[in-house]
Amino acid sequence: MTISQPPAAPVQKVGTGAEAKAAPAAAETKAAPAVAKTTPAEAKAPAAAAKAAPTPAEAKAPPAVAKATPSPAVAKAPPAPAPTTAKAAPAASAAPLTPLEPPKLRLRHRLMLLSFVLVVLLPGIVGMSYLFLRAADQYHSRAAFSVRSESFSGALTTLAAFTQIGQTSAPESAVLYDYIRSQELMQQVDARLDLRHIFNLHPRDVVFSLGDDATTEDMLDYWQRMVRVTLDSNTNILNLEVHAFRPEDAVAISQAVIDNSADLVNQLSAIARDDTMRAASEDLTEAQDRMRDLSSQIRAFRDQNSIIDPAQGVQGQMGVLGALQGQLASALIEKETLLPQASGQNDPRLTVVDRKIAAIRNQIAEERARVREPDGDEQSMSTVIGQYEGLLVDLEFARTAYTAAMAAMEQARAEARRQSRYVAVHINPTLAQESLYPRRWILSGLLFLGLFAGWAVMALAYYNMRDRG
Repeated sequence: MTISQPPAAPVQKVGTGAEAKAAPAAAETKAAPAVAKTTPAEAKAPAAAAKAAPTPAEAKAPPAVAKATPSPAVAKAPPAPAPTTAKAAPAASAAPLTPLEPPKLRLRHRLMLLSFVLVVLLPGIVGMSYLFLRAADQYHSRAAFSVRSESFSGALTTLAAFTQIGQTSAPESAVLYDYIRSQELMQQVDARLDLRHIFNLHPRDVVFSLGDDATTEDMLDYWQRMVRVTLDSNTNILNLEVHAFRPEDAVAISQAVIDNSADLVNQLSAIARDDTMRAASEDLTEAQDRMRDLSSQIRAFRDQNSIIDPAQGVQGQMGVLGALQGQLASALIEKETLLPQASGQNDPRLTVVDRKIAAIRNQIAEERARVREPDGDEQSMSTVIGQYEGLLVDLEFARTAYTAAMAAMEQARAEARRQSRYVAVHINPTLAQESLYPRRWILSGLLFLGLFAGWAVMALAYYNMRDRG
């Protein structure tokens, strides 16, 4: 009679109640570290031992099953390490992670998105549609010209410098720059080409067309937008660019602008020539009058002093004085010669010589007095000579001014016979073969950029006020 021994609890491969309760608790632990701690010996365990881990169904089995008598094969099996079984079970029964719920849009977010659509997308799409569907094609014509001046230099230029004639004015290119953008030129071209008809060929394009009821001020603004001119300050070259809805109209407007600019330069040149001629004529007349007046004064001076040339009169008086001085010297020599031969002071010969010497000395004194001091109403010779020399200097200056005025007059006449200023066109108006305007993509990008910038400013202002409130 065989007596069966009760099996030991650690040898059983069926999980006990304590082990079954430990499996759910171990599921809450991290499975990865438990697997990482498995040794190579445990990794080589038989497949039967690996399958001996208790399943959830076995864990819920009643304790009676756990006390069942094992078979001899099971009883003789080597005991599996308890830690390995306890750590492998949580890895097999790990619970899946719960996904996070997506964030919900609040009311202010929906309003901000709606404002972006209404402020940025919708107006941008409308503007872009207008540019590509209704905006009319524009053609351009380019031209470049400048104002040239010829300087006249002749043999009379040096003499004409004495007249102090000169001109100081702004460069002609700067004058033309303002003239091309002016209302006067616009009206002249309008009378010649009918700009209202040219700029209203596409009435459906209300943005880029002039409009039928445009005023003069509106037309001037439109003219400055369609006719663009730039001035190079270094070379004084004017670059002209004209836009129109037909290429031939752009060329016609460019040519009309150049023709009217040339007429303006010619008018300015004519005005400058007339001013130069008038100034030269006035200077010449003034020089002539001055010279005539000085000639009359010299004539009156000669009549008053009864002398043609005071300098020659002085030279005559100096000659008389020289002669008297010679006679006086001869008389003195004669007296010295007679003194040894005279019998005394009462010698008649000495008396005659003394009288002669006294007469000569009196005459010399009178001549010298006439030069230094006037006799009665007469002026002294030195005063007469000073006045006469002053008149001669004035007369000489008047003659020089008269000669210079005559030279300036001749130069002005020479310049008046030719054209000294003219418009030089070095790039004639070009005829466009393809429409390049309006630049639809660039305008669309600028439109979206501006709308987005405005919307961003409003959004930032809203959030700033919200944070402060």
